[in-house]
Amino acid sequence: MHTKYFLAGLLTVCSTLHAAPPADAEKKADTLLPKVVLVGDSIRLSYAPKVAKQLEGQVQIISAAANGQDSRNVLKNLPAWVLNKQPAIVHFNCGIHDIKKTIADGSFQVSPDQYEKNLREIVKQIRENTEAIVIFATTTPLHDQRASDYRKGRDYELLNASIQQYNAIALKVMKELEVPVNDLNAAIATPADGQSTDDLIASDGVHMTAAAQKVLANQVSETIRQYLK
Repeated sequence: MHTKYFLAGLLTVCSTLHAAPPADAEKKADTLLPKVVLVGDSIRLSYAPKVAKQLEGQVQIISAAANGQDSRNVLKNLPAWVLNKQPAIVHFNCGIHDIKKTIADGSFQVSPDQYEKNLREIVKQIRENTEAIVIFATTTPLHDQRASDYRKGRDYELLNASIQQYNAIALKVMKELEVPVNDLNAAIATPADGQSTDDLIASDGVHMTAAAQKVLANQVSETIRQYLK
């Protein structure tokens, strides 16, 4: 009888020793990984989970649940979304919301001059308050006809020419500030592997199809890997 209880106890101890680590131990291990903050609008929200999956065990991906919207809003929320996190890498974008153009007077939601100032201030604040490597992602292209049809009757328009205009501003700023650029616009505008831009942009002319989300996630993940110390 005593032998039976001894063997049962021994089996219990062995199974405990070989059991999977508790969830809280895994969570603690994750917090020791380098922090990478992703900032951006709904395009970022669509690829962020895939990036987190691809880089699982390598980095801790931090991606705010909120839509980053325009550069003014990113700047306003920078302390909560980025600075307080003290990340190793910040991968950010803003642009689509900035280029919303009011039909009545042709004004942008954020003017070109203000967009440039906001980008400079975003980079400045990140560099002054963290030791993070800053990476800027260009704004993805639009499909003009689809965007127009989907937003018929609204008081604003979204144009790919505006995306190009604002990306040019961003590229100038990032070159001057020596900020590396992840060209997500090119990934969609000139896709590889026989894909077409029309197949990558969704029916609303702005958002990404599942295939495009995969393309962006792959490129973002690869870019982050390049800058991991």
